[in-house]
Amino acid sequence: MCGIAGVVELGSGREPSREALQRMGRVMAHRGPDEEGYYQSGPVGLAHRRLSIIDLSSGQQPMHSPDGQATVIFNGEIYNYLELKLELEQRGHVFRTKSDTEVLLALYRHAGLEAFPKINAMLTCAIWDHAARRLVLARDRFGKKPLFYYQDAQRFLFGSEIKALLAYGGIEPKVNVAALHDYLTNGYIVGDHTILEGIHRLAPAHVLTLQDGRVTCRPYWELEFRPAAAPPREADVIERVQTLLESAVERRLMSEVPLGAFLSGGLDSSVVVALMARSSGRAVKTFTIGFEEADYSELEDARTVARHLATDHHEMIVKPSALDILPDLVWHLDEPFGDSSAVPTYYVCKAARQHVTVALSGDGGDEVFAGYRRYLELGRYSSMERVPGWARRGLIRPMAERLPFTWPGWNYLHALGSWERGGLPSGLGLYPHIQNRLYTGDVRQRLGEFDPFGPMKEIVRKGAHLDQLSRYQYLDTLQYLPADILTKVDRMSMATSLEVRSPLLDHTLVEYMATVPASLKLQGQVSKYVLRKIAARLLPASVLTKPKQGFAIPKDRWFKHELKTFAEEMLLEPRSMARGYFDRRAIEQLLRHHATGRRDYSTWIWCLIVLETWFRLFTDQPRVGV
Repeated sequence: MCGIAGVVELGSGREPSREALQRMGRVMAHRGPDEEGYYQSGPVGLAHRRLSIIDLSSGQQPMHSPDGQATVIFNGEIYNYLELKLELEQRGHVFRTKSDTEVLLALYRHAGLEAFPKINAMLTCAIWDHAARRLVLARDRFGKKPLFYYQDAQRFLFGSEIKALLAYGGIEPKVNVAALHDYLTNGYIVGDHTILEGIHRLAPAHVLTLQDGRVTCRPYWELEFRPAAAPPREADVIERVQTLLESAVERRLMSEVPLGAFLSGGLDSSVVVALMARSSGRAVKTFTIGFEEADYSELEDARTVARHLATDHHEMIVKPSALDILPDLVWHLDEPFGDSSAVPTYYVCKAARQHVTVALSGDGGDEVFAGYRRYLELGRYSSMERVPGWARRGLIRPMAERLPFTWPGWNYLHALGSWERGGLPSGLGLYPHIQNRLYTGDVRQRLGEFDPFGPMKEIVRKGAHLDQLSRYQYLDTLQYLPADILTKVDRMSMATSLEVRSPLLDHTLVEYMATVPASLKLQGQVSKYVLRKIAARLLPASVLTKPKQGFAIPKDRWFKHELKTFAEEMLLEPRSMARGYFDRRAIEQLLRHHATGRRDYSTWIWCLIVLETWFRLFTDQPRVGV
């Protein structure tokens, strides 16, 4: 795993600053603590940080093709690189190293932009094509690895982190209010814009080219939910899925450094560890996080699985004092990010890094196999459609708009009043209507008619032909997965210089599951039906009957007790209010009602604290920049 960054100067005769390139690389040293490398040629400068996993003795970057016509910097792992290497050798290519980086470079020289659909990987890469005078950027299918870019009249900048772009200099960190609204709608920022104006993210499964100062982006792969022509036999589906799972795990055991796995005791991570144990000749090192609050802790569940699979198991307890590291986490996150499970994710990565350099995870299981609780509530959304439109729009919506947001049942009332036939499920987002009560009039005016659900609605529109379950799986896979789950895992793992691999997101498995009938994913109130059938062959029965439990911190209790004063001071002190985004009385009401137990506003309090921390790090006294 690595960090990449670079610049293309667009003005005639200008060359990149070596000092600025080094700043770009060194601000991402946590992504690649083992080596750094730089390259300059004419208008182009490239920076690379390396976390050595494969071919430790060679494979240094930037790497040049033997003919000198292309140079690459690469972040990630190519899981089918040995097969690709064999194909290229049969075409006459001679390799100098054992690295997947050289295979990527050779494949590009052979196939150009058509190289990327052939790759099974998590990656971002940058290739400077000397012959075409073209920069090529690419990102993996699901967005496991991040890539940002910025262009003005003078230069084009790119990097694995926003901090790297800021470190080069010349970018004013100006807040994008629409992205801020995105954040307070979803808990994360959606689409290609970021929290800073002018900085964009490359979309998953896309390739970007910069040639003659012009940027072009296009997809190289698209996920399609396409039911099989003839309904498959359940037994055949189970066998096929198990074969794909075994292959996906086997591919991700490739490493020249110590390797382990996260183990929560839930279905997804337990299946991954079970398949690792089958393929490994030694005990799998497993890692889990718990809390003193028993309702939030999965320690005993993880221990049960660890004993069953005879793993080398390690545990860590997270306490409220863990939030002392919040500024460091926000710095690593780059943007405001409202999923509080980033905290235990950081600590499980930190615990794992003390023993291994690579860890496998169960990420993607809920999207691929249909495991989210909201999938069990699809009937509830359908029932909303039975309420006449005139009643929703003419009676219920005006009533919700007049009532205070703290009124009991207000969230459901507002969702019912806003429901549109075939629209988005009300369970998505952070009750986004609340932030309009928090914003000042100036912010509401600046936002105008901006619709933070625009990208979400477009995905749902594209999936309108699908059954209801597949439509929401499609939405979660294209939006929630890359913007929340994979963002969290990438930033927190890279903060500890740990590589995390996700076998449940092997695209061959995902593509197959997209053809499986909804009835084999969700049967009544049984979620992940096919995966449970496979797990029954591998795991103790308790894993199959365990209620689903999110990987969350007990923030509802912490903000009533240990962190109550911290939250009040953070959100109400003069410099926080002086930013002009939020109404003081609304914030005070939100904090008061949570502290007294009237309503649980801990998610909102967390999001606002993270946002204020981000302001202090990136706009008040930036830790990166010139």
